[in-house]
Amino acid sequence: MHCKQMKLLDVWRICNKIRSAIFRVGFNLWDYYLPLDPHKNCLISESAFVSVLSGSLRSTIGLSDYEIGELTDYFRVQDGRIFYTQFCEVIHDSIPEFSKNANLVTGLEWEDPLHVNRLSTSEERRLSLLITKISVQVNLRKLVLRPFFQDYELVAKNNGTVTIAHFARVLAYLDITVSSDDFNLLVKKYMKDSYTLNYVAFVADIEATVDYLERHGCLDLGGDIMSQFPGRVINAELPKLPRPEIGKIMAASVFGKQSIFHPALNAPSQRQSLLEIIRRIQRHVLENRIRISDFFEGFDSLGSGKITASQFHRGLDAVGISGLQRLYISLPEIKTISIQYQDPIDPTRVCWKTFADDIDQVFTVKNLERAPMLQVASPPREVKELPKRGTKSWDNVNPSMRDLCEETVEKVKNRIMRRRILLKPVFRNYDKHNNGHVSRSQMRQSLLSNGILLSDEELYALEERFNDDMGFNYFWFLKEAEPKPHEEALFTGFLEAMEKVNAEKPCKPVDRSEKDIILILAKIKGKVVRERIRVIEFLQDYDLCNQQVISRENFQRGLSNCRFDLSEAEVETLMNVFSSPMRPGCVDYKRFSEVVEEAFTQACMERAPLLMPKQHVPTKDCARNFLNFDERRTFSIGIQKLSKKPDLQMNLMSIFKDYDRTNCGTISQEHFLKALSLRGMYNLISRTEFDMICKCFSFERGLRDEIDYRAFIKALDILYATDKYNPF
Repeated sequence: MHCKQMKLLDVWRICNKIRSAIFRVGFNLWDYYLPLDPHKNCLISESAFVSVLSGSLRSTIGLSDYEIGELTDYFRVQDGRIFYTQFCEVIHDSIPEFSKNANLVTGLEWEDPLHVNRLSTSEERRLSLLITKISVQVNLRKLVLRPFFQDYELVAKNNGTVTIAHFARVLAYLDITVSSDDFNLLVKKYMKDSYTLNYVAFVADIEATVDYLERHGCLDLGGDIMSQFPGRVINAELPKLPRPEIGKIMAASVFGKQSIFHPALNAPSQRQSLLEIIRRIQRHVLENRIRISDFFEGFDSLGSGKITASQFHRGLDAVGISGLQRLYISLPEIKTISIQYQDPIDPTRVCWKTFADDIDQVFTVKNLERAPMLQVASPPREVKELPKRGTKSWDNVNPSMRDLCEETVEKVKNRIMRRRILLKPVFRNYDKHNNGHVSRSQMRQSLLSNGILLSDEELYALEERFNDDMGFNYFWFLKEAEPKPHEEALFTGFLEAMEKVNAEKPCKPVDRSEKDIILILAKIKGKVVRERIRVIEFLQDYDLCNQQVISRENFQRGLSNCRFDLSEAEVETLMNVFSSPMRPGCVDYKRFSEVVEEAFTQACMERAPLLMPKQHVPTKDCARNFLNFDERRTFSIGIQKLSKKPDLQMNLMSIFKDYDRTNCGTISQEHFLKALSLRGMYNLISRTEFDMICKCFSFERGLRDEIDYRAFIKALDILYATDKYNPF
C-alpha cells in the first residue's frame, strides 16, 4: 500500500506539472489526441500517446521518460491501449475559469471612474473658484486637456490615473499657474490609491464648468467672464488685502529714512504723463522691432480703424509681452491711452489706426514723400534719451544731493583703486536673474562686505542716483565707480596687418624683357599652344557693337581671364603696340588675336595654296634651367660622355617609362638616378655633371622639379648621330 500511495502522488505531481505548463503557454491536449483517434472510441495506442508527450510537447512541458512511463501505466486499460480522454479530462477540467465568476466586490466607491474625495465646505468653495479660473483659461486658449494626460496613460496603463508629478508637469506645460496651496487642494480632491490622481474626474469637472458658464451666458465673445457677472473670479495675482504702502514709499529726509502707512508725511503720487507713456511704448517697439499694427488688425475685420476698448486693451497687452523684454502697462495707463484715442462719435470704441501712426513715428514720419527735404531723426532724441522707469531726472535733483553723490562715487572709486577690489562678482551673487539689479539691502551688504564704509546720507545719495523700478542698477554704478585701465583694441594688430596687405606695392624697376614685344608674344603663343586657348573668345564679349576695338580696361580684364601671367609692364606694352589709331584709349583686339593665332596657322592661306604653314613650337626655357658659361661647359662634358651609349644600345626609354606611371614625360630626380645606375651610365659622369644635366632638363610640375627624360633621350640620339657621321 505504501508503494501504491507513492505512485499516485507521483502521477498527481506530473499532472500538476502539465497544468502549470498549460496555464503558462495556453495549449490544449484535445487538439493533439483527437486526430489520433479517428473512430472516437476514447482509446489510442501506447506509442501514439507517448509520441505526443515526448515529441512536440516535450520541450514545452519538460517531462522525463520516467514521468511519461508513470502516466502511461496509470491510464492504461486491460488491452494495453491508453484511455486518453480520461487523461485530458483530469488535466483540463480541474483548471478554474475566473472569467465566468461574478465580481465579489461591486458597487464600491473607488470603482467609479469619476470618484473624488470629500472636502470640507470651505475647501469645496476654494476648489470651485479654482476650477472656475482654470476653466476660463482653458476656454480662452481653446485647450483640450484629455490628450495631454492620455499620452502618459498609454505608457503607464494606469486606467484613468496619473502620478502627482506628471499631473504637475502637465499643468506647467499648459502654463496653468497654480500656487502650492491650490495644488495641494487639487491633490486632496482627486487623490486615488494614495499616489495617483484621477485626471478623468478633473477633466470632467473642467468641461462641466465650461458648459455651465456658456449655458448661463457668463462668458463674453472673447471667452472671458463678463464684468457684469456677480460671481466673477478674483484674479489670484492681485493682493487679497489692501496694501496702502504701494506707491506711497518716499524719503522723509535726506538720511534715507522712509515713512510707510503715514499719509500725512507722504506727498501725493503723480501719475505718469501721457507723453511719457507713449515714449516708453515707442522705445519698446523700437528695441524689439515690432510692427504694432499687427496686434490690432485682427480685431478690425472691416478695416474701419476703430475697435472696442476691450480689444484695444488686449492688443496693448500683446504688445507689452512680445519681444525679448516685457513692457508693463498698468490699467490706469491703458485707460489714459484709451481716453486720449477715444472715437469722438462712438465713446465705446478706440481709434487704433491713429495710435499706431503715432507709435510708428519712432521709425519714420508719415507721408514723407510730400516733404523730401525733411531731415528725419530715427529714433527721436526724446525716445533715445528716455530714462528708465523709476529713475529721477538728475538735473532736477537738489544740487547738494547731486554733489554728495558725486563725492560718494569718487570715494568708492578711490577705495577700489587702492585695495584692488572687484565689486562685480559680489553683486552678481545676489543677482539671480542676471538683469543688472539688486535690492537696497543687497547693495549695502555688497559694499559692507568689501570694507567700503559709507554713511546713511551717502548711501541714500547713491540710491537716488542709481535706483529704478527694478532695484539698484549696479551695472550703471560699476560703470562709473570701477576704474578701467586703457586697453588697446584687439583688432589693432589685425588692422595694421590688413593695411600692409592692401597698401600700394612699391614700383619695381621695369625689366628690359618686359618691353620686348617679341618675347611677350612668344610667351603668349607658348601658353596658347600648350593649353589650346582661343584668345578671341575672351575678348569679343566686350565688343557689344562689333566695332573690332575694346577699351583698355576691358582688354586687361580679358587677358586676366586668359591667365597669361603677364606683368603690368607687359600688358602696357601690348596695349601700346595694338592700340587703335582711330580710337584713342581703345585696343584693336582683332589684330592682336590674329597675331596670336599665327602660332597655329597663317592668315590668307587661300592666296598661297602651295605654302605649308609651320606651327609654333613653344620653348620650356625659364629661370630654373638657365645655365651660365661654366655650367654649360660642365653640362657639355657630361652629355658627351653619356652620348657614347645611346638609347638604341642601352634601352633607357623602357626604364624611364616604367617610372613614369602617368605617362606625362617627366620623372623625379631619384628615378632618373636609378635609371642611369641600372644601365651603368651613372659611373661615366661625376656628381657635378649629373647635377648640371638635371638642371638643364628640369621641368616644374606641381611643387617640385622633375626631369624631362624625353628631351634627354632626344639629345643623346642627336649627339650620337652627329658624332657618328663626324668625319673628324
